[in-house]
Amino acid sequence: RSEEAGRKRMTGMQLVQQGRMEEAAQALGEEAAATGSPYVFYNLALTCSQLGWQKRARAALLEAVRRSPTFSDAWINAGVVMQQEGKVLLAIRCYKTAARTSSGDKKAMALYNMAAILIRMDRLREARDTLASALQHNPSMAVVYDGLGTVKLKGGDHKGAQGLFKRAIAIQPNLAESYFNLASIERKRGNPQRALSLLQESAKGTPSGTSSPRIFWAQLHNNLGASLHALGRFEEAVEQFDQAISLVPDMVMSYVNKGEALRVMNRWEAAIESLKVAVDVDPRHGVVLSNLLLYKQNVCNWDGWDETFASLKEILRANSKTVSDGTEESVPIISPYQAVTFPFSIEETCMSISVYARNILDKAEKISPLLSFAPPPPVGSLARVDNVGGRLRVAYLSSDFGDHTTGVNVAGIFSHHNRQQVHCFAYATSVSDGSKTRRKVEEDVETFRDVNELSDAQLAFTVNADGIHILVDLNGHTLGARTTVLALRPSPITIFDQGFAGTSGGVATHFNADKVSLPPELARFHTESVMYMPFFANPLNNHKLTYRSVLSWEEEGKLSEGSRRRMRNERLGLGSDSFLLACFNSAYKLSPSLFLAWSRMLRGLKDARLWLLRWPEVEGNIRRHAEAVGIEQNKLLFTDLLPLEEHLQVKSALTDLYLDSFAFHGHGTTSQVLWAGIPVLSLPFERIGQRIGSALVLHSASCPLLARNEQDYISIAQAAAGGRGRRILLDIRERLARERETSPLFDLARYVNDYEALLRMIWDVEESQLANSFHSIRQQL
Repeated sequence: RSEEAGRKRMTGMQLVQQGRMEEAAQALGEEAAATGSPYVFYNLALTCSQLGWQKRARAALLEAVRRSPTFSDAWINAGVVMQQEGKVLLAIRCYKTAARTSSGDKKAMALYNMAAILIRMDRLREARDTLASALQHNPSMAVVYDGLGTVKLKGGDHKGAQGLFKRAIAIQPNLAESYFNLASIERKRGNPQRALSLLQESAKGTPSGTSSPRIFWAQLHNNLGASLHALGRFEEAVEQFDQAISLVPDMVMSYVNKGEALRVMNRWEAAIESLKVAVDVDPRHGVVLSNLLLYKQNVCNWDGWDETFASLKEILRANSKTVSDGTEESVPIISPYQAVTFPFSIEETCMSISVYARNILDKAEKISPLLSFAPPPPVGSLARVDNVGGRLRVAYLSSDFGDHTTGVNVAGIFSHHNRQQVHCFAYATSVSDGSKTRRKVEEDVETFRDVNELSDAQLAFTVNADGIHILVDLNGHTLGARTTVLALRPSPITIFDQGFAGTSGGVATHFNADKVSLPPELARFHTESVMYMPFFANPLNNHKLTYRSVLSWEEEGKLSEGSRRRMRNERLGLGSDSFLLACFNSAYKLSPSLFLAWSRMLRGLKDARLWLLRWPEVEGNIRRHAEAVGIEQNKLLFTDLLPLEEHLQVKSALTDLYLDSFAFHGHGTTSQVLWAGIPVLSLPFERIGQRIGSALVLHSASCPLLARNEQDYISIAQAAAGGRGRRILLDIRERLARERETSPLFDLARYVNDYEALLRMIWDVEESQLANSFHSIRQQL
């Protein structure tokens, strides 16, 4: 019998060597049943594992260790199988038993595998001690040094981690994991080219410390794609993400990253399809759902919007419960941008931003012990008492000092600051784009600093060393933001201003607003002290210089109705009695509820047309939605963007009434439209982004067109198309044109004067508190 069993065993192993794995598994299974040998069960398990038969592999391994409780190799592989099945606590038990029943290299490997799980569970101290124990049994095991490096990396010690990864490579030059981890450090440092080179080295190596090589290679391709994306090589990035997906079809983040690369290439529908597959893989993945909604929003593809948005809100509610009871770490699943542009309630928006901000505050808390800040020089009453003259030092922090909406809007303010009372700084956190806007900021501000290369800690130290009293952040939670610097509090006062229409979530001390954009009764949804400007909180660029091409009222009067009709016919193919409604906001600011309101509006107006801009992949979707609700296709007009030098003049000559959006109002666009003399219809909601357009309208001659609700919005537009309504619109146009040069909306000098007065006021409050603290300390001494 033993000879027959031997022939079967040899046959099974020979089949393995020949790659005939299914036949080998059958032969080994027969031998295991016949002999009961734990070693045959072990070989059977390895064969089944290679075939992907995880359940049979697990059963064979458990039978092997049952028959031989000190079989350490079987215990190690049983741990690997348990780990792959997500049974991490059982995997740890297997590795502990393997370590207890072995010595030398096998004991070190069992301890390493156990530490790898502890690292993923963020039990970093236990992981470090376990790895140290592994080194005692094998001081030259490269993967153990890699594991120790991972512990330091997760603890924020990048330099220490880098040294350990390099030591691991010195021991084992082809260790793929260490190159992979070095690449992660370079990516975090903002060096995508160096990260790409290291990942390419990793691809040449061999993974030695992973329980699943297939998952490792998938992660490698995913990170290669991320580095290529950062370098602007989007097509190559998509190829890498596809390779990751082919290896591990349920790796959700590869679909997300692929979607982002497609989005940047304006292949919106392809990006949507990528995320639809990801939803099939994990229907409750918050990042997938939020990005899918974002892409749909940007091309006005509202199919299934309500159902997807309801699922996202349910996940957000579950996430908020996790935060409140403190049982596990909260992970932000939507960006602040999504929080303020999706149709959340103001409470939901505030909660989502606060979750995001918590990570920023945690990061600052780790950095702050390394820094020591001095108080700024005295100003005002303290300066006079000490006979030390001093101006208020105000610094503006932004990555958008260039041809960006924020940069264009604020570029004119620096020349209006009173240098006798305010020393103004500008900290640019991005490389110069060489634009006129950037040059104007550099020339007009008293002190300009290019701080693009500084880390958060270095930048905070610079702010404090400059003696800044008030640091004004113009980014908010947007691309390029350095909000960690604000969270470090290098100046006594930090202000969220301009760039972001929402709370900082606890990052800043103050928020700049006006009482229309943020009524006092809604200020409770902001974590900051709200400072109220007396008129309008957002400066508008110098329209008097930038948009001189608009027609004066006298020139508009010379443009006869016949000329206007001919112009409409030539440009848009419209008849003589048509009434032209328009909205030039970006596509992401449109929404299903807005389009339904427009549809009701158009159905009640026989000769009305709606003029929209042609954004990538948008027109087809809007026309499809229009057909679904019974709107005739000829009522919708789409044009490409007009040349900058003539766009306001043409829009003014053609448009009867401008319609502001619901989900997010126009800001720069609405101000340009009002400057051009076009009446604007707006409806305020709860959030700042849904009120800023209404604030512009309220402070202009267009204020009679401020709606109270959606029905009022529709009724005002329909009434405006009638004979009396057209006369009222003509009167508004005349007032807008005549008040253009004197309106406070476009008076930058007045804005800066009001802003300086408000800054001095909040600094006086801060300084008095500092003075009280100083006197209290002196009395105690």
